[in-house]
Amino acid sequence: MKNSLLAFLSLALFAGCNKDKFQTKPQLKLLEAGELTVPYNGSLRIRLEFTDKEGDVDDTLFIRRVRTNLRTTPTVRDSLKIKVPDFPDRTKGEIILDLTYSNFLISAASPLNVPGTNPPVKESDSLTYKFVLKDRAGNKSDTLVVDGIVVERR
Repeated sequence: MKNSLLAFLSLALFAGCNKDKFQTKPQLKLLEAGELTVPYNGSLRIRLEFTDKEGDVDDTLFIRRVRTNLRTTPTVRDSLKIKVPDFPDRTKGEIILDLTYSNFLISAASPLNVPGTNPPVKESDSLTYKFVLKDRAGNKSDTLVVDGIVVERR
């Protein structure tokens, strides 16, 4: 009897602790990242899931792109802010990003040539994307990182 009561209380405590997983600070989770090697003129789809206890996620998704190639060169537009649209239930949802080659995948302003190639071959952009979601109250999610993205250049 004593063991049964202890097991029941432990189970009730566990269920009670897990009942409300949503937090005041928005949470981001990666659901899908398409093929991480993006061919010339290709695109990359990234699906994110968000949760927010108050349901006030209708502000901004910040995207930071970091070029991780060993050789450095000037880059173009390394950050982007996207306004999250208004929708009825904002406690949980998905954000789908279709990143096209020309709008936000290419990083190097003038891609470098791969050393020793003849004819010259352009070096691919190796990238890490960082995502942060902000709600109306100003709470920011932890940074979600997607790395290992390679964008082929010509």
